[in-house]
Order: sequence, then structure tokens, then C-alpha cells
Amino acid sequence: MSKPTFEEGAWVKEKMGTKGMTVVSVSDGEVRCSFDDEEGEPIEETFREEDLEALDQK
Repeated sequence: MSKPTFEEGAWVKEKMGTKGMTVVSVSDGEVRCSFDDEEGEPIEETFREEDLEALDQK
């Protein structure tokens, strides 16, 4: 089994997207992320690991 690309708490976005999300968990190539929807309500969604990229936190 390969090492996950992302760790819990990492700041990521979809490769073709603009919305920043926080990694909640990583399991078998799937990454659970939390973010706020258009109304500002927090939601969680699962993405494929290869569809995400890390964002720098400075």
C-alpha cells in the first residue's frame, strides 16, 4: 500500500477547481474534505486522491 499524498488537516483543492478545502481523512485513495458551501454551511465530501492538489499555507 502506498503512502497517502495528503494528511489530515492539509489544505487542498480540486486540480480544476478554486475552492480550498481541509482534509478530514484519507483512506484507500479517497480523501474526505470539509468546506463551506455557497450559503456558508459546512459540508464534507469525498474526492479521489489523484483529483486533488495541495495548497500552500503561508
